[in-house]
Amino acid sequence: MSKTNWKTRAVTAAVMTGLMGFAAHAQEDMSKQEKHESKQGKAVGEAAARRVQYVGKLAVFNNRQIKLARLAEQQATDPQVKQFATKLREDHENSQSQLRDWAQQKKVEVSALSDSNQTSEAQGTGGSGVQEGYQEKMKGSGEKLGKAVDETNAEITKLQAKQGPEFDKAFLTRIAEDQKKGKDILKEGRKEYKNDASFLALLSDTERTVSGNETQAKELEKQMKKQ
Repeated sequence: MSKTNWKTRAVTAAVMTGLMGFAAHAQEDMSKQEKHESKQGKAVGEAAARRVQYVGKLAVFNNRQIKLARLAEQQATDPQVKQFATKLREDHENSQSQLRDWAQQKKVEVSALSDSNQTSEAQGTGGSGVQEGYQEKMKGSGEKLGKAVDETNAEITKLQAKQGPEFDKAFLTRIAEDQKKGKDILKEGRKEYKNDASFLALLSDTERTVSGNETQAKELEKQMKKQ
């Protein structure tokens, strides 16, 4: 082998080795980038799931108040309680309508907004990392909201068995307690989504309504106890 050929082959081998090393390094960098993007996507998916879970919880709360109010409109004997039940139903139907409009604008699908006997779900969450994060976070959500719906149905059955002033008092007590829980749900949302102006405005408006209904329910409850 000539000295020239030996040197040429040596240089060629060195270049090939360098190219292989560069390719391996590039592949490693790409893998790191993919992992980073997947991690970011997963975080986005988890955030989307939390939003869907929260909206579902708020929707189920509204549905519960509407169902209880409808029962009282039919079964309450005190005119003031009947009047309050109508206001309560209208307030929560309005809150539910606003929540539905917001969800449609944001392309968030929550079945509890359209059917109180269903649980929440969403579609179109994005790429693989996003989808993975979303699905992991959503595990058990349907069962949890389904349990809340079952509890509402059991509460309604329990109230239906009462008659006259006994029903009126039990209804007012139930609503006062529910509105307090509703305020907690709304405060949770205002804290979590304080940077989302449109959603924050919706929650703040609903919270004012819920607070007013809690106060009215307690006042009526006091009046009933004096009778």
